[in-house]
Amino acid sequence: MLDKKIRTRLIEIVGEAGLKEGEAVEGYSIDGLLPRAVLFPRTPEEVGQIIILALEEGLTIIPWGGGTQMGLGALPSHVDFVVCLTHLDRILDQDHENMSITAEAGIRLAAIQENLRHVGPGFFIPLDPPCAEEITLGGAVATNASGPSRFMYGTLRDLVLGIEVVIPEETCKGKKIHAGGKTVKNVSGYDMSKLYIGSLGTLAIIVEVTCRILPLPEDRATVMAGFPRSEAPWACAQALLESQLLPTSIEICNRETTSLFFKHATPSVEEEAWATVGLQGIKEAVEREIQEIEKLMRSEGATKFSILRGSKEVDYWKQVGRLGLEVRDTGVRSIGLKVSVPISMAQKISNTIAEKGVKINVPFYQLSHAGSGIVYAHIPLYEGLYKEREETLTKIVNALREQVLEMGGSLVVEYAPPPFKERVDVWGGLEGVFPIMERLKREFDPGTILNAGRYVGGI
Repeated sequence: MLDKKIRTRLIEIVGEAGLKEGEAVEGYSIDGLLPRAVLFPRTPEEVGQIIILALEEGLTIIPWGGGTQMGLGALPSHVDFVVCLTHLDRILDQDHENMSITAEAGIRLAAIQENLRHVGPGFFIPLDPPCAEEITLGGAVATNASGPSRFMYGTLRDLVLGIEVVIPEETCKGKKIHAGGKTVKNVSGYDMSKLYIGSLGTLAIIVEVTCRILPLPEDRATVMAGFPRSEAPWACAQALLESQLLPTSIEICNRETTSLFFKHATPSVEEEAWATVGLQGIKEAVEREIQEIEKLMRSEGATKFSILRGSKEVDYWKQVGRLGLEVRDTGVRSIGLKVSVPISMAQKISNTIAEKGVKINVPFYQLSHAGSGIVYAHIPLYEGLYKEREETLTKIVNALREQVLEMGGSLVVEYAPPPFKERVDVWGGLEGVFPIMERLKREFDPGTILNAGRYVGGI
């Protein structure tokens, strides 16, 4: 419940329509904790006023965009306000001559992409994060969310040119701070815009972002192949990495994952593993690459082969982006892991994850960005099965993290039931740099009001 004074001030800031409380906040829980109020600011200035109020009253804030990434992070220490940015949804500038777009943080990425399609010859932000239809621009930046096409285009750290934030730092509290600009080389001194990317809203609330854009490719296609041996797709991926071909993405799925993608297909998926290669470019180049990739895949023993174009290709990549949601719908106590290792180690860690699933008789849905060294493992568990496997799963995650760290990589628990988050460090492996991160947090957020407890080491 809000006391009368705070409620009055909030209404002065966002209006009655911009304030939700009571039963209306139930759709905004974070790891089971409900906020006292959900606020919908319409301008960066209103965001600043909310931050000032929170500092004065010792209240905590959790920023919220499309809600697709809210499972990420440790358990919050406290939740007073959720600040939902979906009313900050304007495109502020489209500069296709300088290949950039500036938009407010609450706009959906899909809305930006649809708008860019109709600008001049057609443009796009080369980004395909999970839940790309629902994720907001600010949410993607705050979590550094990326997808399969990072293999060709990089991540948001490569795409963001400038950023505006509202910070609770003592000398600037509640004010907009700008970093970066509208050109690729635009920074004298420290590139502060990079600091906010992937910071989970623990240093500032992102209100505006400027990104690079590219012309839409003339042609695109996706090549899929199924293999009876789990090691065959990895051999294909390695051959592609060593070739002169330029795929947009190289993905490897196990049978469980592909079956989930094709759950309405007939016949059922029988192949042990699948490789999927995304292609974009001029038509002649795409056609040539299809032929060469088909030849390569068949030489590694592919028993099923198909080429996706048009709506079928678009729908397939949407399914890839929604894998985590699909698994969470399958099991109410599901766990999602993101493992990042050197590219040469990805197959080994993928095999280890598969072996762990077999040992406890639980399907691990795997999806690997084989060209980037990233392996996702989604573990669906029902209530009873979770309680039965909780201790074993804790040991599995800790053992996997130890192995991954020895490889020079990292393991992040991207979502999990709150009881599991109490048992494991969802971030892990950052002991060497943690004191510096802790000092940054104290400097930018001295009142610890932003996403308190949810980032590395509980900062």
